[in-house]
Amino acid sequence: MRKEGGSRSKVVTSDKLQIENKTIYVDLKENDGGRFLQIAELSNDRRSTVVIPCSGLPVFLESIQKIKNNME
Repeated sequence: MRKEGGSRSKVVTSDKLQIENKTIYVDLKENDGGRFLQIAELSNDRRSTVVIPCSGLPVFLESIQKIKNNME
């Protein structure tokens, strides 16, 4: 297991997306601090990661929905 914020984390559930030349991993993880969403992108052998605490998921999903609505 990898360290996240100083404590060990475990994967609760996970999904892997292949979009164009990118591989995106969406993981729900938990550690001593609670659950969090980790989104990691692997592109051209480079990895970028964003971590969102579960308390921020409703706001994050609302933002994604707004963007989706503007795409239609």
